[in-house]
Amino acid sequence: MLDKVNRILLGVALFALTAAALLRLYAYDQLAVAPIDQSSVTTLTGPGATIFDTGQLAEIQVDLTTTAKTVGLVRETEKEGNDVRVWETTTSTRSDDGVVRSRSVERIAFDAYTGEAVNCCGAFDETVTGDRVEVERKGQLVKFPFQTKKKTYTWWDSSLSQGVPIKFVKEEDVKGLGTYKFEQTIEPTVLSKAQVPASVLGEEGSGNLEAEMTYSNVRTLWVEPRTGVVIKRAEQQFNTIRYNGEDRVTTTKVTTGFDDKTVQENVDTYGSLSTMLFLLRTLVPALLVVLAILLGAIIVLRSRRRPSDTAS
Repeated sequence: MLDKVNRILLGVALFALTAAALLRLYAYDQLAVAPIDQSSVTTLTGPGATIFDTGQLAEIQVDLTTTAKTVGLVRETEKEGNDVRVWETTTSTRSDDGVVRSRSVERIAFDAYTGEAVNCCGAFDETVTGDRVEVERKGQLVKFPFQTKKKTYTWWDSSLSQGVPIKFVKEEDVKGLGTYKFEQTIEPTVLSKAQVPASVLGEEGSGNLEAEMTYSNVRTLWVEPRTGVVIKRAEQQFNTIRYNGEDRVTTTKVTTGFDDKTVQENVDTYGSLSTMLFLLRTLVPALLVVLAILLGAIIVLRSRRRPSDTAS
């Protein structure tokens, strides 16, 4: 029979094991989930870009700034249960001459834990105001899974309207925060055909000619692995108008990415969350288990002592 001290030690050991299990299996799961009420503004800058100005019918050089505002649609999310998140993002790109060069709205739905696309909830793309197109997406949409692995994932590309492999490259620090660097290469791809003035294509005549609109991109993402959040993002886009197999006009040539403020805010916010996840998932449960083992060892040693040694 255990004496009073051993009973106390046993109680503490059992408490430590229970606490370790609760932290690992419950508290961690409560924290390792994408938020329902997401509210964020992300800014990307693309200095020295070449774009095709439809007013001048010519290539021009500008600095581009893209702003993306994302909100969580609480009501739509609650209809789907705890495993799905529904977010809506409004994106606009403005050049330094004050002209809005593009605007779009998209609604996405994704798994709250893995970040993978879920096709539900009226998901759509709207690149022309008022013209919403239903979209079935595949792969990662805005984030990677919690506990991201060093492997190849599928990342959704909205220009292609399909998922494209994105490969793990290496570990790399971003402003002191450890991240996994992923890279996705999209070779020049014909997206559509359009009627383009012959003069724009460098051809004789005053009529229109059928040309191909091409798109290519190298997308690089720096991901904090415990949270799966994209901390830093860069894209090298090169889009053209192609005629007779030749690129005749550059419609977009830009290297764009998160500005320093966005990157720093991501580092501050998700660096702290990463630490909390590490504590809940690994360090604290491990320490509690070690404590329980040590207490168990003490109980065994005390129990083996002779009654005369423990008598008082």
